[in-house]
Amino acid sequence: MLIFPSLRNPLSTLSAGLLGLGLAVVAAFLLGVTVPGKRADAWAFATAAACLPDEPSTECRKTVPATVEKTETVSEGRTRHHWLTLAERGGSSHRVDMSRSSSVFGAVSPGDRVAMTSWRGKVRYVDFRNMRQDAADRPKEAYRLPLGIGLALLPLSGMLLWFAQALFRRASDAPAFSLWQISVAVASGICLALIAFFAPLATDTVSTALLLSAVAAFPVALGGLWLIRQQRRRPTGRRRRTGRPSPSGA
Repeated sequence: MLIFPSLRNPLSTLSAGLLGLGLAVVAAFLLGVTVPGKRADAWAFATAAACLPDEPSTECRKTVPATVEKTETVSEGRTRHHWLTLAERGGSSHRVDMSRSSSVFGAVSPGDRVAMTSWRGKVRYVDFRNMRQDAADRPKEAYRLPLGIGLALLPLSGMLLWFAQALFRRASDAPAFSLWQISVAVASGICLALIAFFAPLATDTVSTALLLSAVAAFPVALGGLWLIRQQRRRPTGRRRRTGRPSPSGA
């Protein structure tokens, strides 16, 4: 079976450990700082009262009539921006990035009258007839992406730290990691990261995303560990000899 003796190099152990710690620090910042901040913004927006006449849209919601000047869709790589240009009665113009091409964006034409709602100086959603469409930067869902990234970094960090401690504890005459062990560990880490990343996008709350990640990740992690242990229990005749009798007696 293929082995990787170069992984015993102290530099490999140090690199894996430092990279794992770096990913853990980034995950901790996203989950401990960024996500709570985004959720606080979402709560502040959801509970904001309507602005008084002539009051700026700082911590209150201000809804004013506007006229559609232009709609345009711009592609930037794989990302598509749906820009809606609105003009207030006083002459102020706002170019709003809408979240999708359907709903209000797909229904309005230049000259149509809409109602736009601002909060903290930015347009957050637009109403047209009986439809409402959120702008792309509405704070309600802003926590999802950093939460997904933070959760996805955790299994990748754990995988690298596991490699580092396993390499550090191995004796100098012990077999290196086999191709099977590395493949299973990497595949499990990537699968766990994908599950964790998409969990916040498929759920409505942080607690539900965490629960889904844990429930879905458990069988993946358990299966990966089982496969690695099963491979270690196989007869070692094809592995590199270490001078000690193999379990099979060969």
